[in-house]
Amino acid sequence: MKKWMLVCLLAGIAGSVNAQDFHAVAGSNYAGALGVHNNPASIVNTPYPWDITLVGVQAKYQTNAIKVVDYSLLSSPTQSKFFVSNGNYARKGNEQLNLNLLNTRFAWGKKTGIAFGANLRSFAHISTAAYNFNDSIETVNELFALNPGNTPLEARMRTSSWIELYGSIGRTIIYEPGYRLNAGATAKVNRGIAGGRADITGMYRDRTIVNGEPQYSLREGQFAYGYSSNFDRWEDSRSATENLRELLLTTRMGLSLDAGLELLIKPASEPGYMEDEEAYYDYDWKLGASVLDLGYAFYRYSSNSRRGAIPVSGLNGTRLNNAFVDGFSSIEAFSDSVDAVFDAAALQGDFRIWAPTRLVLNADRFITSAFYVNAELNINLVGLLGDQRLYVRNLNFLRVTPRYETRKWGVYMPFLFNSQNQFWVGGAIKAGPLLLGFHNLGNLFGKNSMANGGGYIALSIRPGKRVTGEKKDRGIACPPY
Repeated sequence: MKKWMLVCLLAGIAGSVNAQDFHAVAGSNYAGALGVHNNPASIVNTPYPWDITLVGVQAKYQTNAIKVVDYSLLSSPTQSKFFVSNGNYARKGNEQLNLNLLNTRFAWGKKTGIAFGANLRSFAHISTAAYNFNDSIETVNELFALNPGNTPLEARMRTSSWIELYGSIGRTIIYEPGYRLNAGATAKVNRGIAGGRADITGMYRDRTIVNGEPQYSLREGQFAYGYSSNFDRWEDSRSATENLRELLLTTRMGLSLDAGLELLIKPASEPGYMEDEEAYYDYDWKLGASVLDLGYAFYRYSSNSRRGAIPVSGLNGTRLNNAFVDGFSSIEAFSDSVDAVFDAAALQGDFRIWAPTRLVLNADRFITSAFYVNAELNINLVGLLGDQRLYVRNLNFLRVTPRYETRKWGVYMPFLFNSQNQFWVGGAIKAGPLLLGFHNLGNLFGKNSMANGGGYIALSIRPGKRVTGEKKDRGIACPPY
């Protein structure tokens, strides 16, 4: 069971990446190394000669299947309640996480920047067709009785977690007095550390009367489930450290790419050569477009992965209940029961889970002093691959963030409408090297919002007051002629 606890842990650190979901600083000149994950062109128009995000963690989650009540991050958990939601509706859940380590950016003058670093990233989502459920259900027949056979039982789950190393370059490609156009690209190499999928499609039920009691059986349907084979290397005789090393050594390599453009529309009053070098990075509008995470993580199916179809003679609710409801000590035991009950076959070979490829459109507007407003639209593109491909998706859709921000300080309030039609009001602060934010302030101040939200924290170092491209020696100005 230790192995499956680790599987759940790695799959559970599952999960969008606008500045890898550090929403507060998306589009900001001061995002530095974090900005490359939102648009690789952004590393050019940054006033720091260099910056390093030593560590950053972001988590976001959403579900309508469970509820947490009488609890917030500012209250005691002793009175909290957790329960599965009753009712007849489609269930959904999404979770996503990233860990950023030593994300580093350097400027080569004002027109070129590079960035590199390492990330752990994870995505998961589950969705079902509408079905009726209440927490008094104890048997398969009771579940089927609440869900007559005129609608199919269907469900889908995807999870993908990987470690990646990336390198980015950005450069000014057009320079005019009133505007500049920057371009950037990122190449990423990854190792897939945990991948899995599960599908139930088209499962219809029949109802019969046996000895005066209703009985239910499955009439048709298909199923498939599988996970990455590196977890089969786990051995209880080894230490956790040895097993973790074995898991990582047996991972497989995947690739992905980012690319972006950023157009800066400059203030009309900007001089050709600034006395204040940081004014070079000012703008009235900054318009960005990027395609992110075009690629995949690569896995091989475990020997415990299965697919199968119905009909199976005599496959009624009682038989399903006896075979599966009492639980299992291991995935091997579960697969043995699947083989005994269904006409199942092994899922074999390699499989890809495509990353959450998306188009990101960003507009940043300077208002006055240190006030800005940023707006961003995420359009998921990975679904264009079709249902025959395995992929994970991004949770973001539309976000507007007013911010007050200087080099050292910042206050941010993102308004986010996500892809699951939820509206969140977030908040964040920057104090020197520390960035701390929440996707949903209901996690702090509400008592019924803990099942949806998340947050982020990052620690970054920067070179004080130095400015990218500043003159080393002003000397004595020559008199005009």
